Amino acid sequence: MPKPGLRDSGSTGAAAANSRANDTVVSLAPDTEHLRAELGAARQELETLYAALDSVHSGLLILDAELHARYSNPILHDMFKVFSATEIRNGRPFYGDMLRAAASASAVNLEDYVARRLAWVASGEAAATDLNMSNGTVLRCQLAKLPNGGRMLIYSDVTDIVRAAEEMEKLATIDGMTGIFNRRHFLALADREWDRARRYGRPLSFLMIDIDYFKAINDRFGHDVGDRAIVHVANLAGQYKRTSDLLARIGGEEFGLLLPETEAAQAELVAERLRRQVAQSPLAEVSHSATVSIGVATSDESMAGISDLIRAADQALYAAKRSGRNRVMSSVTTTDAPALGGDGDCDMTQRREPFEEPAPKAET
Repeated sequence: MPKPGLRDSGSTGAAAANSRANDTVVSLAPDTEHLRAELGAARQELETLYAALDSVHSGLLILDAELHARYSNPILHDMFKVFSATEIRNGRPFYGDMLRAAASASAVNLEDYVARRLAWVASGEAAATDLNMSNGTVLRCQLAKLPNGGRMLIYSDVTDIVRAAEEMEKLATIDGMTGIFNRRHFLALADREWDRARRYGRPLSFLMIDIDYFKAINDRFGHDVGDRAIVHVANLAGQYKRTSDLLARIGGEEFGLLLPETEAAQAELVAERLRRQVAQSPLAEVSHSATVSIGVATSDESMAGISDLIRAADQALYAAKRSGRNRVMSSVTTTDAPALGGDGDCDMTQRREPFEEPAPKAET
């Protein structure tokens, strides 16, 4: 027994330990409750953010630093038809797997598509890219870097914008009546073709085509028939061009046909074949056969540019007009071009496609 007036040191120590433990429990309890409250508030803020992003009309995809998906909104699923928002939040799939699954929804070559897209996302490049979808829509993807090393991808449907831009380009390059190139665009393309022909010493010929007595057609049958005559000749001329040839409406009832890789004799045969076809193809509405006169010119060393080639063909055209119309004249001979054989054909196989420019040598 302890002596009277003295306390048991063992009991005193145990009581002190219990007191300190109780103090610890009491002091930790408020911190735990505070932490739980903060976590609850953070979850609420996150859900509020998700709800806001869910209502955005662009597709959104958030990736972590390892390029695993952390969030997507419903519109993204509507665009690509794979991985719902719930599946992405619960499963957190790898971005590469998402690309493979979504490839069927976009008009892409899977072999290099996934690798290129992964490299683009990893680089964090800010420039937007357009995706042509198999259903005809166009999605524009923009990329943003996140502070934690993640990425946010924003997909917007820009089909209307792209189509409007294409229509504006078409209006700027195509003749509205005939659907062939207009004069301005033709001259820009012809300049490039001239430079290429000169650089590699290749032949280049040009046909200037004009509908004969066009004013008389308008006066006799009306401007509507005159317009149809212009379209009719443009369509026939289109049948005699290769993919590499350039056909344009130069102005009014006048057309130009640029023939790369075509010598003078070949160009004259093409022109004569076209002239004969026009004369033998009457307009169905009025049973009237329009005719054309054609001037032919081939580039030579005396010419400084495409304008000289066009001018030479134009002079040959006026020579054809003065000689009675419905004929082909060459700037080289200023006489009638050689007529075709009785079958009306010329050997189109002799007109080669444009010379391929040699590939640049690898730098060492």
